[in-house]
Amino acid sequence: MFLADGGGGASSPPEFGQRKLKVDPSAIPQARKAFEQALAEFEEKIAPAVADLPTRPWAADPISSETSKAFNEQTSEKALAALTFYKKQLVGVIDQLKAIEQQYILTEGDNAAMWGKHLRDQG
Repeated sequence: MFLADGGGGASSPPEFGQRKLKVDPSAIPQARKAFEQALAEFEEKIAPAVADLPTRPWAADPISSETSKAFNEQTSEKALAALTFYKKQLVGVIDQLKAIEQQYILTEGDNAAMWGKHLRDQG
């Protein structure tokens, strides 16, 4: 399994490059599980942190108010956009791997010899 640089895509914001995932058929179940684990960790660790954004003025003075506003405008909005895009990408990859896995199962069944065929052909 490896990532290939696919350049920027029309469906992604310009600051986020699009990647193409190439997975050997025999590795699809493990790849799907890895992306599902990444999504679970994202939900566990990132979702609660997002609740702390945007930042709020930490003191009742104009300086902290201005700093908080500038931070939110320059950092929070971009960070939230990046996190939202990342989660969307994880979900998309998982959905695609599930669909590909189902297609292979329909075509090859549980035939372990066919699932490993691509590995033998390349080796």
